[in-house]
Amino acid sequence: MSSKFRIAGNCACRGWALPNQAERSSRVYASHIIVIGAGLAGLTVSISLARGGHEVTILESAPEITYIGAGSIQVSPNASRILRELGVDAYIEKYCTEPVDLRMMSWKDGTLLVSCPLKEPAEKEYESPYWHIHRADLHRGLLEVAKAAGCKVLLNNRVVSIDPSKPSLLTKGGVTYEADLIVASDGLHSVARSVVVGEPTPPIPTGQMVYRVTLPAKELQGIPELKEIVTVPRNNHWLGPHGTVLSYLLEGVNDTLINFVFTCDAQMPEGVNQRPGNMAEVRRRFQDWDPRIVKILEHVGEVLEWRLFTHSYLQTWSHTSSKLCLIGDAAHAMTPYLAQGAAMGIEDSAILGGLLQKYPSPSDLPKTLKLYETLRKERANKVALASIDSRYYTQMEDGEAQRIRDAYLLANPGIKEGHQNIRCRKEFLDWLFGYDAFEALKGY
Repeated sequence: MSSKFRIAGNCACRGWALPNQAERSSRVYASHIIVIGAGLAGLTVSISLARGGHEVTILESAPEITYIGAGSIQVSPNASRILRELGVDAYIEKYCTEPVDLRMMSWKDGTLLVSCPLKEPAEKEYESPYWHIHRADLHRGLLEVAKAAGCKVLLNNRVVSIDPSKPSLLTKGGVTYEADLIVASDGLHSVARSVVVGEPTPPIPTGQMVYRVTLPAKELQGIPELKEIVTVPRNNHWLGPHGTVLSYLLEGVNDTLINFVFTCDAQMPEGVNQRPGNMAEVRRRFQDWDPRIVKILEHVGEVLEWRLFTHSYLQTWSHTSSKLCLIGDAAHAMTPYLAQGAAMGIEDSAILGGLLQKYPSPSDLPKTLKLYETLRKERANKVALASIDSRYYTQMEDGEAQRIRDAYLLANPGIKEGHQNIRCRKEFLDWLFGYDAFEALKGY
């Protein structure tokens, strides 16, 4: 991490610092806001709302916060800029790695097809880092900041129904909570989403699944052909028919870790969305890939399976009462092929929190939530559609179109205007990574 990022990441850099105990005790709050869900977006929006002078209560369905199988996450500059603004970097910086570049390789033999820088443009052009971090470490940092900001976190409070007119909600334990506004960050299987829309809107299977693996990098050290993969921080992608493999390094609490995501067509029983995987099956499905992947899988003992879902586009993210709104996956669950799902939730959080800081009164909610949708809906939808396009570009069947694609990538390394590969297309990356939520709020 460069020193300029450490300076810029100070939570007082835009005039905000975490309140001390005395300040929290004497504070007069603008509104009481309930946030459903203590995930990444839920905690980020809670911090942003507390910053705006609101009393925040977070209701989390889990009886305790655990991180088993939590996986890892990519935090691109558009999201890291927000986390630094909110002071979260001070809690997570030591667990972050900064990938040098993105490399896309042939599935069969690992031939390098294209490389484009990540760290350098993040520093020089977008002025905020590109991070790889274990999801547990990011979540832990967000939770610490949320609590320090005065947010109340109430565990074992699964929401079973919502009355958006009051607004109020009922939990599984029979407790009713009321507030001025309910912000639903309850994820893919959101209870609030159907209340906002007025009918059930279940998530849509993409037809694909992922196998997730995280293990200490030292377990792969000493294998000559894997030396670069386990020592150089970068974003490695293998492009194959109906599948991709991704690897990158993480700074764990005790060890440097290496994360793998094996994406392929779904082969899971109906009704099963997540479960421990069968290593023999994983090895069989990737046995013809780059010999380095085959070698890696020889050293993996456990794997977790996830079915991949998305959501249809919503015409609105807020209820007509203007007392209930959606953020993150509850509003726009998207495919993972651009690694932007969490980033979009973090952006939602900054925009909603910023607007509610400008317009803190409950009487302003109809206008505020309309502005929130104006600033967020189309951007999130554009990213969701781009992610789908990226899937089909990187998962082509072997054949003429694939050979044309590979020839193009080989002839066009780096980041360029009009690049065929969206991950190397400068105008798209400028729009995506260069986004500043706090600048976007100006004028509203």
